[in-house]
Amino acid sequence: FDFAAIEKFGGADVAARFREALITGEKTTDDDAKVLEKALYEFCCSHGCINYAHWFFPMRYGSGATGMTAGLKHDCLIDADWGAPGIPGLKPMKTCMPRGRLFTGETDGSSFPNGGVRVTHQAAAFTSWDRGSPPFIYDGTCYIPCSFVSHYGLSLDDKTPLLRAQDAVNREGLRLLKNLGGYSDVKQIISYLGWEQEFHVVSKEAYLARPDLRACGRTLLGAPPNKGQQMDLNYFAAMPPAIKA
Repeated sequence: FDFAAIEKFGGADVAARFREALITGEKTTDDDAKVLEKALYEFCCSHGCINYAHWFFPMRYGSGATGMTAGLKHDCLIDADWGAPGIPGLKPMKTCMPRGRLFTGETDGSSFPNGGVRVTHQAAAFTSWDRGSPPFIYDGTCYIPCSFVSHYGLSLDDKTPLLRAQDAVNREGLRLLKNLGGYSDVKQIISYLGWEQEFHVVSKEAYLARPDLRACGRTLLGAPPNKGQQMDLNYFAAMPPAIKA
């Protein structure tokens, strides 16, 4: 669902404003959000797609029983027809992208690794579409790349810290260029991740003898959390083909 698809299904004006918002960081207006939701629905229909999923990356490693680390909150492209006559609780259903579900979603954050420090009334977590990552269709499901945060905005994923770091580089970079002078036409600072890292190589035998490396992909020091999340690797995982069918 790139710029070309947005322009095709949502119109050139909406696509232009969306592109500009990615540069300035401005919020997408409610009117444009409605157009984008309808455009994504039509994009999905044109590819025979009837499901969508907020796709996020909780701070967990290993493969679990499903062979993946990402989280997927699956939904269908249907919603109640709230404008139809009848009893409010018995509205007929219609096919569409449910209002607001492209940009935000609410789910459970308590079943992911969190150190056991979150209380029950803060157990909700929220997904938010990263507008810089276009949705895409894979195996009949439209994946919407999202950040994943707690009730008070704490990052529970690997994507949110990266996005916040990019915002900081952009903000302070523009501030620096303004103070230097001569860069008044610059609207955005884009950072690139480099490959200059240090790698520690261990043998397969040593790796298999280390539960922390196998489960988390890193060395762990200290006591385990006071409440474990032993089954989190399978939580919000990929939908089995038999169920999806």
